[in-house]
Amino acid sequence: MLIPHGLQAAVEGLPSETRQELLAELFRLAALARQEQGQLPADGPYTLRMDVAGCQVSVELEPSRSRLTLAGLMRPQPLE
Repeated sequence: MLIPHGLQAAVEGLPSETRQELLAELFRLAALARQEQGQLPADGPYTLRMDVAGCQVSVELEPSRSRLTLAGLMRPQPLE
């Protein structure tokens, strides 16, 4: 699991519970991708988009390198 330098501050700026839930989901996905490695086509990368803990998350899966990278993180602004 790779969190690029440019997104580290965004992850660290999340509330503790949100950050823990996000990291748990990312590591779960990384473990699942590792288990399924032989079943995925090697011509990636693939982008997965999902909602985790109220955040919109983009993750790139690169099967040929067995790597999962956090590609985007957006936390919706609360309505005032």
